[in-house]
Amino acid sequence: MGKAAKAHRAKVAKRNANLKQTEKRMQKLWQEAFEEQMNAMKEKFAAMSGETMSGLTESIENETEETTQEGSESTELISGE
Repeated sequence: MGKAAKAHRAKVAKRNANLKQTEKRMQKLWQEAFEEQMNAMKEKFAAMSGETMSGLTESIENETEETTQEGSESTELISGE
């Protein structure tokens, strides 16, 4: 292998190392940004779920009470007939 080939190999190896380093740095930044966004979305979803679930729980309890009251009214015997 001649001098020119060795120099070329060294340049290519240096270029590839720089590309790999840049790629890893970008991947790390991307991952950090992704994790921040996921955490923000999880917090937002948790807040939404809590409000929604409390609202649903109250409405379900009210519907259950109404249904049981209607059911007990319909089971009474009619003494007029």
